[in-house]
Amino acid sequence: MTAVTTEVKDRVGWLVFNRPEKLNAFSPQLLSEYAAAVESLNADPAVSVIVVRGAGRSFSVGYDVAKRGTDGAAGDYVDSRVRTLDDWLNLREKIDLWLKVWRCPKPVIAAIHGYCMGGATMLAVCCDLTIVAEDAVIGWPSVPLGAGLIGPVSAWLMGPKKAKEMSYVVGSRMSGQEAADWGWANHAVPADEVFERADRLARVIARTPSELLQVKKRAINRVMDLQGFSEMVMFGAEFDAIAHDSAAVDATREEIRQFGLRETVARFVAEDPPR
Repeated sequence: MTAVTTEVKDRVGWLVFNRPEKLNAFSPQLLSEYAAAVESLNADPAVSVIVVRGAGRSFSVGYDVAKRGTDGAAGDYVDSRVRTLDDWLNLREKIDLWLKVWRCPKPVIAAIHGYCMGGATMLAVCCDLTIVAEDAVIGWPSVPLGAGLIGPVSAWLMGPKKAKEMSYVVGSRMSGQEAADWGWANHAVPADEVFERADRLARVIARTPSELLQVKKRAINRVMDLQGFSEMVMFGAEFDAIAHDSAAVDATREEIRQFGLRETVARFVAEDPPR
């Protein structure tokens, strides 16, 4: 089954995550097809603007880390320790996937409904614009297994104080309305209007000649990159690899192995985190 589909209509190219039964969790197949789809839509002269969305009930719950254990039970976290250097290189490859939309010359809009969790939030930050459902759930990981990816990236949009609060509290969540209020998203709209609003915005943007749009995007991105945006996003791989090698993360991994992911999550996220 194809994990990513594309459609082009009225100069708008739609890139759709197509694992609705898994809430569009990022599998290796999905990530590979996503990268190819970005390249294809960017090369298509009939496309001026790209919109990224998820099929089914959610945008994406992030990386697919829940797999079947040896007893066949679903939801057991499988984690193989790797050397720090290999971990760092692997993380850089993953981060580079999200920077594809940042480097893509054409404007990219994220249309978010349902859940947008973990790694999916990094993709949204790297998109040029974000339309989000008012009741969407944007969230940080529910167990402390990393440190350097989501918080620093989000700080560019919501500021360091709010990013630290969200990062320090395991399992932090914000609604789509809060995401817009805090500057993480451009607009929060009713859930049944997300795709329509993204389409309408994309069509209005597409009235501007594509070559001028590409110059405008490069001009604004140049300002961000002079301030260190792309390098900062990549720095996340270093801090995350360091965190993965810590005794604290080893202890959390062992807890997941002994008691399962669900019970471990329950220990860290005992109640709704404060906002």
